[in-house]
Amino acid sequence: MNPVSHDRDDQLERLIGVVLKTGVTVSAFCLAAGLILRQVPATRGLSVAVIHVGLIVLLSTPVLRVVVSVYEYAREHDWLFVLLTMIVLVTLLGSLLVGIFG
Repeated sequence: MNPVSHDRDDQLERLIGVVLKTGVTVSAFCLAAGLILRQVPATRGLSVAVIHVGLIVLLSTPVLRVVVSVYEYAREHDWLFVLLTMIVLVTLLGSLLVGIFG
């Protein structure tokens, strides 16, 4: 493996790490805030909304990871990995649609 390819792989891994850490952190914050708000009777509706946001962020984090991978592979002109990662993305989105509407 040449050094340039190794640097690109490291950069992609760092970017994916940031996406995953940010998604999990935001999700955890929303879930914790929702649970705290749940203890205040006047904020029941708000607490449910905040918990839902936390769950949506948590569930969308892996999808965003795949989107970032597609972008990075396309930027590197690695078309085989773009194709393979697009197949994963279409599968994830298809599963989401079946889960929502199926």
